[in-house]
Amino acid sequence: MRLESPMSRVLKIMKWVAISTAVLLVLLVLFWKPILRFVFHDLPFMGKSFDSTVWSSALSCKNDRDCLDKEMACLRGPMYRDLERNHLVVGAPKTTVTNLIGEPARSAKSNCYDYELGYCSGLKIDTDYLRVCFDSSEKITNVYHWQS
Repeated sequence: MRLESPMSRVLKIMKWVAISTAVLLVLLVLFWKPILRFVFHDLPFMGKSFDSTVWSSALSCKNDRDCLDKEMACLRGPMYRDLERNHLVVGAPKTTVTNLIGEPARSAKSNCYDYELGYCSGLKIDTDYLRVCFDSSEKITNVYHWQS
């Protein structure tokens, strides 16, 4: 029975580390855009089911510092995907929106409502919003998030 020397064992480990690092770097080079998009643009907006209590209390605050802390915590952001897919469906009336998530932070041009989500995506330097747009009969036509 032949014993492996400590030096050959170290060389094997170094070889596997080098191969693993090379594979990881190749994957990053090939897929860096989708990876960054997912991490900074998609991931912050998924993971929690919509909770009306959390939604309504997410941006209510006692003072400016408390408001900033809540905005930076992005309490509404993780509920966005559930809202978009399961609650704010195309064709639903405007009253469904206001009954579910309240009055908008602001009304945008072309019959759209904007709801503040907080500082959720990217480098957290811009505010993220949920935008819900309606047609002339006040039915939902589009739901998406955007960054100011």
